[in-house]
Amino acid sequence: MVSGIALVVSACGSEAESAPEHENSPRRPIWHIVGYGQSLSLGTLGVPALTTQPSQFDVMFREGVRRPPKRAPLLDGFVPLAETRESARGETGIAAAAETFRFTLAELRGADPNKLDFSILGSSAGRSGARLKVLLPPSANYGWLIQYAEAGARLARAEGQDYRYLATLMSHGETDHLAGTDRETYTKWLKELAASISNDTAALTKDGWVPPFLAYQPASHRAYLARGRASTPERPEIALAIREAGLASDIIYCVLPMYLGDFAGDVHAKNVTYQHVGKYFGRALAKLVHARESGVPTPPVALDLKEATWSGTRIRMSFYVPVPPVALDTDWISEAPNMGFDLWTKDGTLVPNAILSVSVTSPTEVTIVLNEEPPGGSRLSYAFGRPDDPHRGGRSLGPRGNLRDSEGGAYTDALGTLRPMTNWALIFEATKP
Repeated sequence: MVSGIALVVSACGSEAESAPEHENSPRRPIWHIVGYGQSLSLGTLGVPALTTQPSQFDVMFREGVRRPPKRAPLLDGFVPLAETRESARGETGIAAAAETFRFTLAELRGADPNKLDFSILGSSAGRSGARLKVLLPPSANYGWLIQYAEAGARLARAEGQDYRYLATLMSHGETDHLAGTDRETYTKWLKELAASISNDTAALTKDGWVPPFLAYQPASHRAYLARGRASTPERPEIALAIREAGLASDIIYCVLPMYLGDFAGDVHAKNVTYQHVGKYFGRALAKLVHARESGVPTPPVALDLKEATWSGTRIRMSFYVPVPPVALDTDWISEAPNMGFDLWTKDGTLVPNAILSVSVTSPTEVTIVLNEEPPGGSRLSYAFGRPDDPHRGGRSLGPRGNLRDSEGGAYTDALGTLRPMTNWALIFEATKP
């Protein structure tokens, strides 16, 4: 039950302070956010958990955010939402997403975040090491996600509350990159998954809500080369697939590139990064919800290429920008060659000295000047990394870029580091006609 839960076990196993009653009527609806994907959706190596203060407003199933690894979860009641540690699994980002969603939506509505008319239910139903094809229906893994949704609806209605499957937060792509899944196949699978979740939760949501599917772009493609598999490409094919799925779908949103993060072992995130990613997801979701509520066009939730115009030795790029102006910034992301931009031949060979300059030329535009006019079929990349770069990941040594917008909201993490909430440009590629 949402109310009536007095004690929550903290990350270190002690009884936390009694959580206050939720300030709502019995008919306050439950809005369900479900994390899905592979190990990063479960907070692997994200220890200790950080967002451990039990929420005053939002809930999880009695056993916690994650599904237990070796048995069925206990789905017979709600307790206040808080992250917990389970062996090497810690911060999932779900609680941070719920909190940031609440405060962002309140700001957009011009309302008091303590008095919003819903409670968030936070869950994560992923599986470590899972390729996307084993997360699709009718797999057991997909059944876990639907099981969470059905349990949330059942418990909400037992309390006289309406239920909405609000959104899926997808943390995935690394294993498929390692395995060499091609871009077209991954894009197809991702669209199938988002559509299946929407269809299979529709009967649980009485108000006709269509749940958005939010994803990040993995940026560990060079780190995986260290494993020596012939199937693993040097190019970020899965990151490009996720972006393409978002461009081709009205429910999939590519929100952020993972090159902005700090990593443990170059693939799994540190706890501060899981929390950081959760905040990005929560903020983007609030913008989407508010746009639908208000009946206005969906705003850009990521900094992404809109169009590249090739003219002689110049490439003018215009961007979808959440908060202009764009900027080239080396404070948070270590400086990459050409700020992350590179020119490649049609057959995929780097032209290392092709770029003379990269500059911001308007609040939404960047212009690249080349040494000479490139032939048709040449490709401009962003945040791919270079063939002689180390096999690493993350904002200091991994493939990355230095282009961001000007959205604010920085916060100080548990290590005392000021972490910006600016939107960093998605990984992309543009081909000269």
